[in-house]
Amino acid sequence: MLARLVALVALCAALVYTSLTPPHPAPATAPLTAFSAERAMRHTRAIAQRPHPTGSAESARVRGYLIAELVAMGLQVDSQDVTGIGTRYQELGHVRNVLARIPGTSPGGAAVLLMAHYDGVPAGPAASDAGSGVSVVLETARALRSAAPLVHDVIIALTDGEEAGLLGASAFVREHRWAKDVAVTLNFEARGTTGRAVMFETGPGNLDLVRLLARVPDASASSLAVTIYRKMNNDTDLSEVALLGKPALNFAFTGGVERYHTTEDDPAHANPGAMQQEGDAALSVVRAIGIDVLPRPVTGDAVFSDLPLLGVVYYAETYARAIAVALIVLLVLALAVLRRRESHWLRDTLVGAVLTILAVALAGAAAYADGMLARHAHAVLGGIPAFRGVYALSLALMAVAIVTACYALARRWAGADGLHHGVLLVWTLLAVWLSWSVPGASYLLVWPLPLMLIAAMLNAKKGLAGAASLWLATIVAAAVVIPITTLACLVLVGVVGPGGLAMGVLTGLLALLLLPHIDALGGERPMRVPAAAIIASVVAFAVGAATVRANAAHPVPSQLMYVMDADSSDSSGWLVASERFTHLGPWYASIFEPALMHIAPGADSASHAPPGWLREVFGRGTDIAARAVPRVPAPGPSVTVVSDSITAAGRLLTLRVLTPPFALTTQLHVVGAPVLRAAIDGRVIDTTRFRYAQKEWEFSFAGPPDSGVVYAFTLPRQAHPSIELLSAWAGLPTLPGVTIPARPIGTIPVQQGDVRIVRRRVIF
Repeated sequence: MLARLVALVALCAALVYTSLTPPHPAPATAPLTAFSAERAMRHTRAIAQRPHPTGSAESARVRGYLIAELVAMGLQVDSQDVTGIGTRYQELGHVRNVLARIPGTSPGGAAVLLMAHYDGVPAGPAASDAGSGVSVVLETARALRSAAPLVHDVIIALTDGEEAGLLGASAFVREHRWAKDVAVTLNFEARGTTGRAVMFETGPGNLDLVRLLARVPDASASSLAVTIYRKMNNDTDLSEVALLGKPALNFAFTGGVERYHTTEDDPAHANPGAMQQEGDAALSVVRAIGIDVLPRPVTGDAVFSDLPLLGVVYYAETYARAIAVALIVLLVLALAVLRRRESHWLRDTLVGAVLTILAVALAGAAAYADGMLARHAHAVLGGIPAFRGVYALSLALMAVAIVTACYALARRWAGADGLHHGVLLVWTLLAVWLSWSVPGASYLLVWPLPLMLIAAMLNAKKGLAGAASLWLATIVAAAVVIPITTLACLVLVGVVGPGGLAMGVLTGLLALLLLPHIDALGGERPMRVPAAAIIASVVAFAVGAATVRANAAHPVPSQLMYVMDADSSDSSGWLVASERFTHLGPWYASIFEPALMHIAPGADSASHAPPGWLREVFGRGTDIAARAVPRVPAPGPSVTVVSDSITAAGRLLTLRVLTPPFALTTQLHVVGAPVLRAAIDGRVIDTTRFRYAQKEWEFSFAGPPDSGVVYAFTLPRQAHPSIELLSAWAGLPTLPGVTIPARPIGTIPVQQGDVRIVRRRVIF
């Protein structure tokens, strides 16, 4: 029994470790034709010296570095300098894309696009997001230039304004002459600073490119991730390139999410191993495509995932239903074998099926509750539990405790074999349903089943064949379920909230599939397994409660804003923070508690309370903590009328918005009148692809130029709207009589970081 337990624990631990650990980076002494993450890190260190958001002076320095590196490779750089208009979000900005083209032996025409964005959020130096992607593209380009030319061209697109709303990618796709040549796109991203690089998004008909990716040693990819991502309202630059309707692969590493978009997204925390994994895939796939026929053959989608030692395993989605039918046949055979040896086979199987449904539901609910308890505990204790392994362990053990307790109770009325066949029945029905309705997600349940069904049949004979088949089935099942559970629940979503529910469900399903092991571990006392699991879960939770805190290894995000109304005669400004941050530690309490006020969504302005317009700073659906502080005079944005006329189309109002230098953004909101048509710097705004419908016309301009931005509106003839402007600059002003203590270790700025905002309202 002890040997079995140790083997199961060791298997699970090994799979969790391998799912989180990227490969070793190739040294700078690697052959020049190979990808070296150590060489790529030179670019990351040069790019990520300081924050470089769109339009900043530091962005110009980074752009100059990129151009110099491409020129040093012997490439001609084509800079695209244009006003970029978001097509997914209400965002604008003046962007400067850096483009180059590696000529093939048949230059011109269809080409491969290597893409990453070089801008970052104002809070941090953006080493991983996406300095790492830019470094991967540059090192891949260097390796390509060190070898014989490919047949087809390779386009390098280092875009600007991704963080501001995919602006550079939108401008490239809509306006650059090379966009029509793109036949295949590879994009490189990061949502953290470490971890394995996963291919998580594709263009249409991914079977062809997945075949090429499967040739890359140690590649990570999942059709389940692709399926889920296609249903999410998330975007990268590839969302714009998708308009071309061409094959594409999108790569990202997502570990270390605590440093995502923070001051600690720096070279010291960037993992070169994750870059190595992206670079190996980039170089291999580009070389395979570059010497083959373009455009690529049209295929359907694939069902695929990577498995330890095997790499990426795949097959066409068209085979998914045939495989599902084969599973039904195997299930029928397994039930037939059970019928010959168990007199109550049907009753026991049905009890096992009911057990599976109830136990998995209870496991999901218990894990969800465990995660929410951790969240509430750390609202007082500090620290973020969602991405900590100790809480993932607690939730997984809780799920195991629930399903094994349900199994121990069911053993009073049914035999072990019959109960296991009931589990296999539910697994098979779910696998068949997924294969028919969501084939990209089907492998999660389909791949573990054949060997487990065979093991169930062989187990009737006991002996070496039965034991060997059971352990082989166990290894495959664990290798399929555990890595994706770790990636999805612990790394991507976190184990608090929906991630905790998913961890409970997936862990419960896997534990039930492995019932023969649980039965052997329980022996004559089946309740000792859930008892041990619940004790271990409680111990893990207690360890988490005692150790999970904001610290240098696991920082928490923070952000402060000073907001002033330039048109108000009030002597106060406002220090503001989103309440989603303020529970994360005592630093906020030391700032806000002396004079804390709140404004909730939908609240009206009242005397001696924060004005209602403060909700615009964070969004109208956000609880805000605010404190009145002395007013610090500062220049704000201004509006001048360029033209104003009445035509058959309505009132045509053209405005020039000027923002004092070095602003991060200027947000313009038209209040009191519908905007029938709008153009920015002569470019018409098309709102048909926006993620969310606009109730009122509102756009944010990233890095507004000193020369100003021209807005042209068509309004109803009698409309007299007010224009609300919010301009933001990096850093807080010195506030007389107010002390803002230095952030303690483990508390770091996020997103825009600390900013000062000036509001202005003008009626036309």
